[in-house]
Amino acid sequence: GVMLWHAGQCWLIGTAADLGQTRGWVRVMDGCVRPESSTVMWQVLDGAAWVDAPGLRCLAGDALAAEIAKAAPQIALVGPTPQNKQAGVLGLFLKRDELVNGFASYTKADDDGAMLW
Repeated sequence: GVMLWHAGQCWLIGTAADLGQTRGWVRVMDGCVRPESSTVMWQVLDGAAWVDAPGLRCLAGDALAAEIAKAAPQIALVGPTPQNKQAGVLGLFLKRDELVNGFASYTKADDDGAMLW
């Protein structure tokens, strides 16, 4: 699985097999106690080098709740699927009040039995 941990002077995201090591795929070079309190730019590994990711943020608490609250009241999933597979579940989805695993969830507008979460 994928995990987030602190090692050395940075927070890292990587494979569970590397837990506690100073290697991973995403990092922030900050000795902060909590990753969401970092004021340093996050970086991603592009194969051999670390590249700045200025749009990447770590959210928690009220900031996370505010982002979740921004979920659109309705969304549409449209477009072709390979060999028209699962095309019947595409369409208009309406936001539900209930979160699923901490994230917005949606019900298909014409089918209460189909959901998106």
